[in-house]
Amino acid sequence: MSMSLHRCTRLLLSTSRSSLLRFLPSREYAATAHTENTTDSSKKANTVDNRVQSLLEAPESKMPHAFSRISAALKLKFAPDPVDVNLKVLLDAASSQLYYNCADNYDYDRLCEIFGLPDYFSTWYKLTLMHTWMLLLRLHTSLEADAYLRLKRGILSSLWLDVDKRLEIIGDEHSKVLNSAKDMKRMHGLHLQTLFEYDEGFLADDTRLAGALWRNLYLEREVDPANVVNAIKYIRSTVAWLDTRDLMDVLTEGVKEWKQLSP
Repeated sequence: MSMSLHRCTRLLLSTSRSSLLRFLPSREYAATAHTENTTDSSKKANTVDNRVQSLLEAPESKMPHAFSRISAALKLKFAPDPVDVNLKVLLDAASSQLYYNCADNYDYDRLCEIFGLPDYFSTWYKLTLMHTWMLLLRLHTSLEADAYLRLKRGILSSLWLDVDKRLEIIGDEHSKVLNSAKDMKRMHGLHLQTLFEYDEGFLADDTRLAGALWRNLYLEREVDPANVVNAIKYIRSTVAWLDTRDLMDVLTEGVKEWKQLSP
């Protein structure tokens, strides 16, 4: 994690083109992939969406849930890593940088104003989750499953380390314990719900997305509908802007400033 992104970029450039193309998006690099004869069906099966679909279609395991979790953890720990070693270095360094871009680089005060949110730690957390989700939405279409999952795990690990540290600092200032197991469990639950419901709402329509925002950003409290509309516009416009960014620029330069496209 301490390795600079510039050094990672040099490592990336020194890696063979065919090696890296295995993890790059068919959508953005289809023409290059075609000329490199990378149209075989096994590569198609390794996209994030196809990986999820295969898991959904798999027969239900008869193994007890506790054993299933242990088995999955062991496979994750000891299974051979299919990600190219140089790309792995880039992803690990980029994950930390990208998380802090999601946590610190958006205009927090402005968003609190146009979304009608109070200036609380919980507001920062929910807005950071929103930006993390938008970034993951961009990346999941642009990396094959193994590379995407490694990057996602790195981003979320940075999130929880940062949240824990911030809660510790705030707790010390107010002489309270704010990062207890109960508090972290509640925040983790909101994180899972947020990512799932934003996905569902974004892929449906504005009504469904408004419902997801009301439950996860406003926590089902009374809210001015105009503020929800502002949040919908911000999300859809920002996702559209992220989609214009080149994958390699995102991985090596991060998101220095969050922008929107004009309607």
